[in-house]
Amino acid sequence: LPRDNGELVFEEPWQGRALGMGVVVLDRTGASWAEFRRHLVAAIRRRPQEPGGSAASAYYAAWLDAVEALLADRGLLPSRPAPARGGPGRPPSEQGLPGAGAP
Repeated sequence: LPRDNGELVFEEPWQGRALGMGVVVLDRTGASWAEFRRHLVAAIRRRPQEPGGSAASAYYAAWLDAVEALLADRGLLPSRPAPARGGPGRPPSEQGLPGAGAP
């Protein structure tokens, strides 16, 4: 993960929130990082970086997909098709999600 003086650095605030949500989900569900990694690798394959798009935005969008897939796999969310967030790599702030653009 990108760091500056030992602190995590994100291009946009929603990316840090996505990371935090994933950490909390793993902690609260008892899921292992290896289990999450399988979902993350699959999500990255399904969500390539858009031409001209940010690699970080594509990664954290895939991260959120992986969190959802992990929760669905554990029966904590209903299974559903890959989320339609307006296209691969689009950050929530550009997808009209409520509160997504708020700091």
